[in-house]
Amino acid sequence: MKKLLITLAVILTAATMVAVFYGPAAAKVTGVCSDCHTMHNSQESNSAATGEPLATLLMDDCVGCHSSSDSSTTYPLGSSTVPVVNFTSGAPATYLAGGNFYWVADSGGNDDAKGHNVLGISGVDSLPFAPGGFNCGSNNNCHKSLAEEQDMFAGSGCQGCHLSPAHHADDSATVIGAASSSTDGYYRFLSGHGNGYPHGVCGIENDDWQANYNAGNHNEYLGFSASKTDINSLSYGHTVTAFCCGCHGDFHMEQKNAEWIRHPSDAVIPNTAGSEYANAFEANGTGFGIYDPNVPVARPNFTDFTGPKSTVAIGTDMVMCLSCHRPHGSPFDDLLRWDYGNMLAGGGSNTTGCFACHTKKDTGS
Repeated sequence: MKKLLITLAVILTAATMVAVFYGPAAAKVTGVCSDCHTMHNSQESNSAATGEPLATLLMDDCVGCHSSSDSSTTYPLGSSTVPVVNFTSGAPATYLAGGNFYWVADSGGNDDAKGHNVLGISGVDSLPFAPGGFNCGSNNNCHKSLAEEQDMFAGSGCQGCHLSPAHHADDSATVIGAASSSTDGYYRFLSGHGNGYPHGVCGIENDDWQANYNAGNHNEYLGFSASKTDINSLSYGHTVTAFCCGCHGDFHMEQKNAEWIRHPSDAVIPNTAGSEYANAFEANGTGFGIYDPNVPVARPNFTDFTGPKSTVAIGTDMVMCLSCHRPHGSPFDDLLRWDYGNMLAGGGSNTTGCFACHTKKDTGS
């Protein structure tokens, strides 16, 4: 039976894949429907889909579509481009903004400390609870045991974070984040945490997921800069911090007193004359540093943004969870962006990692 081609796009309101496909001019999926869908899962007496028939008539599941043995960043599918989050041919030298699952994958590095354990990519982490948070691998949580035969379309695995991917959503707006109907999508489809936390993330999406990036070409992230002493009584808005603390609730708060017991997230970089922070991101006391996509910051709002900005506003912009971590995985423990064990105080000449903000710690002055 010939593969049936349809001209009516199927609106994906159920779970589909980890991240949105980008076409040449827009992020939403365009092109031949049969690139992604099969009407009756039959082609020349064989199944058209990978494995068993999949929800929303898909040809493959989240992991299958966003894995590659040829490219660690993106690959073409018809007239669209697919972001790769799971490289299967050795440790990737380059990867997208969220990192790569290779280092935690059962078929790759298989190191629980270097990535999020996601159903279909990695077995359940040996830790009973998410660091600073909750049980992540039980029957009622996101990352269930493979033996339980949960799938990507039941709130587990990739859908633990990317709850309702809307690959046909109108994402022509500069800022993505208002999910008011089935055709809208939150930033990178990040939505779904409950327990009183906001149900979606707001941000500005880089067209190629930062496969190519520089100071003026990168993602932008929303932050929350108001006083934060009790996460249970304050709304953190549609921020990455609010989203991350859905599982890691003890890691993000600003300090309630003078004692620093945890590094806070969504903490404004101080603009204090003579302090090390006045020189953060090479600002040299001017109030504005150079944006480093490898140490991203959060913005308090996007009211005057027409796209990504190439500067960091000291005294306004914030350190957030993603300033230090890559959510999918990285070559370093704790999903860090750099090798924390080799951050050498007083070494001099280093302006990235911890020293992007803590400038005097590197020089020893």
